[in-house]
Amino acid sequence: MYRMTLRQQADVLARITLTAPPDATRSAAIVAAREGHATAMQVLEIRRGLQRWAECGKGIARNEAQRALAEEDEDKGVRWYDTGGKR
Repeated sequence: MYRMTLRQQADVLARITLTAPPDATRSAAIVAAREGHATAMQVLEIRRGLQRWAECGKGIARNEAQRALAEEDEDKGVRWYDTGGKR
């Protein structure tokens, strides 16, 4: 199984959206993930962005988005992320 962290997923999204129109929400989510303090909504924004590219993207961008989404928990099929909040 391929392993990818939230930061790595954010990096993939940033790379494949370089030519896409600017999006402040997407940009904020990528920055927060790279800095290690993404909220749950920002994690979801990254996931939605990758899903859009995996479904509608073309070429390498589509393949990278699909690969970034392929990571799942082995037991339950769900990924959990540390969103930087206090426990």
